[in-house]
Amino acid sequence: MELPRLGYVSYINCLPVFCAMQEGLVKVPARLCSHHPSRLNSMFREGLLDVTAISSIEYTRQPENCLVLPDLSIASDGPVRSVAMVSRVPVELLAGRTVSLTPHSATSVMLLKLLLHKFYNIKVDFFTRPPAASVWWDQPDAALVIGDEALQEINQAGGGLHVYDLGAEWKRWTGRPMVFALWVTTRDFAQKYPEQLTAIWRGMLTAKKWGLKNPEKLVARAKSATELSEEVLTDYFKCLQHDLSWHHIDSLMYFYHCAAECGLVKPAVALHIWGKENDRFYRVQSA
Repeated sequence: MELPRLGYVSYINCLPVFCAMQEGLVKVPARLCSHHPSRLNSMFREGLLDVTAISSIEYTRQPENCLVLPDLSIASDGPVRSVAMVSRVPVELLAGRTVSLTPHSATSVMLLKLLLHKFYNIKVDFFTRPPAASVWWDQPDAALVIGDEALQEINQAGGGLHVYDLGAEWKRWTGRPMVFALWVTTRDFAQKYPEQLTAIWRGMLTAKKWGLKNPEKLVARAKSATELSEEVLTDYFKCLQHDLSWHHIDSLMYFYHCAAECGLVKPAVALHIWGKENDRFYRVQSA
């Protein structure tokens, strides 16, 4: 068969897992494909990727097709720095005002809607800005920013803007970490090519270990790509987590539960995790 297609997010939040592969320091039997989160979601739905990062909320839209790879995610236990709402007014005064959403994310959009609805009890007018538009296109009162754009926007934000880090907000209201993305494969690929999948998964774990041991190299690589300061980038990578412990899974299921309560996703989502031994599947039911 041709090399499997391995998708990863084109933002620097994936560098701790993929930098070693991009540099050729860790070999995986796959062809690397990068894009923004929402495009990876659609590529996976269309069968264009065999293994990929997807928005964690995307899993709820196609659970019958997904197997979650263990020990890999994009998460934070508190501030995440690269997912935020920037607002011209305090959040308490946003009721009835306009909030611009990024077209490049699914989980972040859902998280913002959930936070405003469930915890702030605020109704706003959401709209999605065009893909190439600036953050403040069409003059919204607040805007959701993600990824490298968020890091740049927050770093350059003047004193007149209020910044709400959504990882920190989720932690403040729930006391839990936030899982923004998962790595998944299709059931069909796992069944037909278990050896290739195992090699890809182990390669990603090896690359993740390299990233943990070489934070200064991640910062240097990110600095050349974003022109952000070493201080900002060092702090950013310390905020990111790329594990998927049972604590992360429990928090993810609670996120699904809250989203279902708000009518944003289907209730009772089951999480199917590809087993490390004998291709066992774990089924975790939302509360």
